Formats: sequence, structure tokens, C-alpha cells
Amino acid sequence: MMWTRKILQKMLHPLDVFPSASVNFKSFLETPRTMRDKINYSSKLNFRTIFIADDDVCKATLIAAKTGREAECCQQEEKDLYQSISLQFDNLYTLNKIYRRRKLCSVNSKTLLDNYKSPVSHCIRTMTTLSSPAASHLLYSAPLVTQTQQNRGIWDIFKRANFGSYAVLDNVGEVSAAQLVPSHISCPPYFKTGEPSTPPSGPEIKAEWQVQAMREASYLARTVLNTVGEHLQAGMATEDIDILVHNKIIESGAYPSPLNYMGFPKSVCTSVNNVACHGIPDDRQLLDGDIVSVDVTVFYNGYHGDCCETYLIGNVDELGHHLVRAARRCRDEAIAICAPGVPFAAIGAKVEQVADQEGVTVVPCFIGHGIGKYFHGPPDIYHCYNNYPGTMEAGMTFTIEPIVAQGKEDALILEDGWTAVMLDNGRAAQFEHTVLIVEGGHEILTEYH
Repeated sequence: MMWTRKILQKMLHPLDVFPSASVNFKSFLETPRTMRDKINYSSKLNFRTIFIADDDVCKATLIAAKTGREAECCQQEEKDLYQSISLQFDNLYTLNKIYRRRKLCSVNSKTLLDNYKSPVSHCIRTMTTLSSPAASHLLYSAPLVTQTQQNRGIWDIFKRANFGSYAVLDNVGEVSAAQLVPSHISCPPYFKTGEPSTPPSGPEIKAEWQVQAMREASYLARTVLNTVGEHLQAGMATEDIDILVHNKIIESGAYPSPLNYMGFPKSVCTSVNNVACHGIPDDRQLLDGDIVSVDVTVFYNGYHGDCCETYLIGNVDELGHHLVRAARRCRDEAIAICAPGVPFAAIGAKVEQVADQEGVTVVPCFIGHGIGKYFHGPPDIYHCYNNYPGTMEAGMTFTIEPIVAQGKEDALILEDGWTAVMLDNGRAAQFEHTVLIVEGGHEILTEYH
């Protein structure tokens, strides 16, 4: 299961170069009259003064109520919006970079601010510094959405034809209650509260006995995933996958790590077709031609083991086959470079290189993570070009789990707060291993057996 340091959701909301501002970027994509009304409404709460220029140019000068600082906003065409926001603040560069790469998308404030307290992220292309005032204000109260079709342009609908033949998921099905965990099972700290314990402040160098515990947990995770692969077929509901995974893990004396982690309601993640990751098992049945990513993590003898694979259901078209092959290759070639002394940032560079060769797109807002007694911790493993500091050392364990997509990299979160779908409805595929760095190279703890 991925550490979602950056989950994308919907319109960039709010424009928060002012500490108390609540102007929505969507205002600047709407009519001048709507823009005026919304800014005037916001001014009653946030701004001391508002000046509106002519309707054709859509100019506004805003003066923050608390700081007195000014900003001019202007839009002539939607495509030039990020260039036209000439706010003279130190944090504008980060804001523009997010908006340029993430038009029509925003960060899920609840997931990031409530769940992930890491001080900084290092993705050059799409990430921001969470500890900076700019980033923290950007993340307030982003609205949830109920379907993926909202606010999509006609061009994206036409582009959909290039992605092949498959069923698009644009909403979630019926989700049943979480399965019970017997009292004799050793559970992680978040079992009841949903709140995980604090991970180490830096990458952990594990002792040999800890490495052995990681091997056992990872071996079990792979065994469970193998069982899923043997049973998958068209007509099987993703809820059935959850039951299969849950029962297999409990029978093995372990705990299904996703269950109640940050409130996740199920024991496994099942992501079908255009769902990038964190799909919640429900009553939807798998169809002939689907692809489904199954992400299994177990907590066994005090340690987590994590792995994921994308499976083909029945007669998948050639474009789907190519996407799945490309995703597997991205993971495998990134793992191949791992060894002591190799920078963590090299993983993302390798994934990007392979994805470019395969003609697919990396979804950069989901990252790998350190793993051990903690489910998610340092180091952060970005799957895109990045400048994350540090190098690998023997005894470190972490996951490599790139997601690649057929179309654009933009994703959003459905109203369940977890399910991440591709904004353009293109399919996505993911593969994951838990990796141990050893002297002279690496060991894949969740290798197929």
C-alpha cells in the first residue's frame, strides 16, 4: 500500500497566498460576473479591499485583510491562467508549479494535513514543502467529488478512445462492513484508533534479527498475493478478493495491515482499470477485459511486508497488456540499480526513463516508503525525477511501487476519501516489492515464489 504524500483531488482550492483567503481557482475559470461575485463574497471575510477591472480582461486587485499585502490576478485565456497570477509573494513559485502541472487538480487536504506530518517532500516536478506557510495554506478544505466526469473538457472525452476497450469506473460500489479480527491475532498500534505510531526520523538500519522478521512478513505477503492471483476471474467481486485476503492472512496468524490504517475500511486495496490505487473492495464484479491491481500488506510478528501486482482478467486488449508490462518493467529496472551508496533519487530517474521508453506516464503523486515495525516511514521513494536526499545503506528496507498510466498523470480522489482515479479515464497499473539493501546489492523480500 502506497504512502500517499501527494494525493490529487479536484480544482486547485483555495488560492491561499493569503493566510485567510478562500478564493477558489475555479473562480478564474468561470464567467467574469461569477468571478466578481465570488471575490466580493470572499472579501467580506478575508480582504480589506477589492478592485475589479473590466469584464473582458477579468482583472482583480486583492488586499489581504491581515497583512495588507496586494496581489493582482488576471486571466485572458484559461491556458494562460497560471502565468497571469502575478502575486508578489515568496511562495508563488511553488503555487505556480503545482498549478502548471496539476491544472484542474488539487491536494487532498484531509489526507495530507491530518494523516501525513512529514516535514518536507522533494519531488521537483509536482511536490511542495509541507512545512512551508504556502503549502500548509494551500491544503485547507478542498472539496470532495462524487464522480470523475465533472469538469472534464470535450478534448479529454475524445482522447479516451485512444486508451483501448475496457469499463471505466467513475464511482464506488456498495462497501460492506469491515471483517473481524480474532482476539488472538497480534495487531498494530492503529488497530483500534486508526492512528499509526510515529515512525523513525530517518531511514532505519535494521539488525539481522529485524531483517529476518522482515523476510518472514514479506514472504507471507507474497504468499497471500499468489493465492489471489490463483483465484482471480471474471465475475468475482473485489469484495470477494478482500474476503480471500483477510481469511488467508488471519489463518497465517497475521493482521491485514491496511485494515483501519488511517481509517481504511478493508483488508486489501483493489484498483480496477482507471483506478490508480487505494481502491476499496466493493460489490462490483470483475469483467472480462479488466485489469486489477491488488495491494497486499501483512503485519506479522511485529513487522510489515508489502507487495502489489496488476492482474489481467480474461481477454485484455493489447494496450492493456502493454501498460501492465511497462509497469512491471518500471519497478524491476528501478530495483535493479539498488545497492549501498546509490542515491534514493536514482530510483525515480530510472522509473521515468523506462516509462518514457515504453510510452507511458508516471503518476508521481504516490510514493514508496520505508517499512518495518511501522507501515510507512522514511525514506520516501519517489518514482519521478526528484532531489530527495540520502543514499542507500545495507540494512535499509523500503518499497518500490511505481504507478504508470496510459494518459496524463493527473488523478483525483473520490468521495470515499481513498479511491484515486485517473482524471482522463485512462488505465493505470502498479507493481510493488519490498526491498532490502545488502552489502553489494539488494534482496527482494517479496520476490515471487
